[in-house]
Amino acid sequence: MIRAVISTVAVLAGFAVVEGSVDASTGHGVGSCKPTEAYAVLQPGETLLIRAQPTPEAPMLGTLAPTGKSAPVVTVVGSQGGWAQISLNGKDDGKPQHYGWLPADRLAVDTQLDGKVTLYSRPGLLGVEIGHIQGENQKFRVLGCRDELLQVINARVGNVWIDRWCSRESGCRG
Repeated sequence: MIRAVISTVAVLAGFAVVEGSVDASTGHGVGSCKPTEAYAVLQPGETLLIRAQPTPEAPMLGTLAPTGKSAPVVTVVGSQGGWAQISLNGKDDGKPQHYGWLPADRLAVDTQLDGKVTLYSRPGLLGVEIGHIQGENQKFRVLGCRDELLQVINARVGNVWIDRWCSRESGCRG
């Protein structure tokens, strides 16, 4: 019995190492993801500081501010400890990429799109499908990303991982 418990703990610890490891091919840690877009949640006249590292004490690289009537859209390439790593160049256009960091929960996405959105308990091998959203417009704050999934939260659904989202504040329905 004790061997079975020790074996189970060892297997689970192995999963934790895999879930928390660095991808040798990209050098990105947990939270690296396929580049995706999200919109910033800003009040008129408000700016959001973009930092060199995922900490409020890091040097400032620039600011993000509303542009006209639409919320600014950023390209998220990774996340760490509540911070989103964004591309300062936008999408990869063959030029050297430059990155900055901002608080992930200042970014949002929604489900105002055609088709269903699948909800997962977590990314990776230990994640399970826990539900779907279809035909509903739910707004989510971004918490992080991993591979093809985005970690989001709202009052109705809670903290989940989703496989599809809309990165425009006005929605993406056809």
